[in-house]
Amino acid sequence: MNPKSYCEIANGVKLLCVNSDKFKTNFLTVDFYVPINEHFAALNVLSSLMGHTSKNYKIFSSFNAKVESLYGADFDTSIITAGEKVRFRFSVEMPDDRFSLDSNKISEEAVDFIIDIISNPNCENEKFDEENTKREIKFTLENIEAEKNDKRAYALSRLRQLMCAGEPYGIDREKLEEDVRKLDSTKLFNAYKHLLETATIIITACGSLSEEMLKEKFSVFANKIDNRNTQTLENIYIEKADEIRYFTEEMDITQAKLVIGLRSGMTHAEDDYFAFRVMTDIFGGGPYSRLFLNVREKMSLCYYCGARLLRDKGIIFVQSGIEEENYEKALTEILNQLDIMKKGEFSDEDFNSSITALCDAFRGVGDSPASVCAFYNSQVFDKELVSGLEFAEKIRAVTREQVVECANRVTVDSVYLLKGEGKDNE
Repeated sequence: MNPKSYCEIANGVKLLCVNSDKFKTNFLTVDFYVPINEHFAALNVLSSLMGHTSKNYKIFSSFNAKVESLYGADFDTSIITAGEKVRFRFSVEMPDDRFSLDSNKISEEAVDFIIDIISNPNCENEKFDEENTKREIKFTLENIEAEKNDKRAYALSRLRQLMCAGEPYGIDREKLEEDVRKLDSTKLFNAYKHLLETATIIITACGSLSEEMLKEKFSVFANKIDNRNTQTLENIYIEKADEIRYFTEEMDITQAKLVIGLRSGMTHAEDDYFAFRVMTDIFGGGPYSRLFLNVREKMSLCYYCGARLLRDKGIIFVQSGIEEENYEKALTEILNQLDIMKKGEFSDEDFNSSITALCDAFRGVGDSPASVCAFYNSQVFDKELVSGLEFAEKIRAVTREQVVECANRVTVDSVYLLKGEGKDNE
């Protein structure tokens, strides 16, 4: 399993088929990539709406019955942001045909089903069904509101919004909620039509699915769409922060949330990525990291503390849960650990533990068809695909000197504290 690139099978439609007979299931994702734009709110609603009904399965019970008829296939829709891009996903995991009764072609039937769901939503006269639209708008608003109850997720979302204000990635959740409330069945259809006509479509499959069958079916699907004109997909990379900005928000909470946004110095997705990945991992990637061992374990300044690199933006987020009275100490020590990285004062054990952990993680990429698809999906816009083993080799090739050089490109952009109402940090 070592493909090198996605192949274009139609205008703006690319396919990667990773063949393997080691799994009992096949996995297929169909991703629509568009820039974050005025349709973003509608796409959030559509993600749920198109995962429950279609023109041929107008109620959820019949929709679900069809999925169950595919020997319990697992069908899903989702939406995420990847930098300035939106990824709108349809996915299905189905049993391999080898394990079906009477040699039924479950895989091909599942592919036909997912294309049908995409091609034939529950619409009439360029409008989605009114009742379903109202239900899914209500459901989406409930999900947006529910984020506030997950204070860890909320704090990260607010830091992202404040740090990246003026960038499409800095999504204002209040504006999103406002935009969702303004939606109707016609606006949803317009967003759906815009998605089909302008998205870069990425199809990724793993298992025994026939590449020729997938090429044929998705080529026919794409060629039926009128006015296909894909939009340019570009992310905004800000190389460094000019100054540190501080933000504080109060909420009825007992455990404060401290989130720090760092500009890594990356200027595009492949800019010293492997060295930055190791640097971030040593800094705060796991239970062996400097943030975990020092800020959490040794100094007991937080309940959790970790860092992750957002490749699509070149941003490093540091997240921690703290007692409010430890805010200054925790912030100081987190930044001290960053300075240690910059000075190269981390140990060989720190370096080797990170290399080993990352290599082990990517050696296990082939454990399931879903993990294989996820791994290659993360490289979809790279110049060349690498396998899990090749990824591990690139990680092992990273030197201490490269890690230090990357650390010295990192600048602190924003510090966000979510604390209890009516309390200070004196």
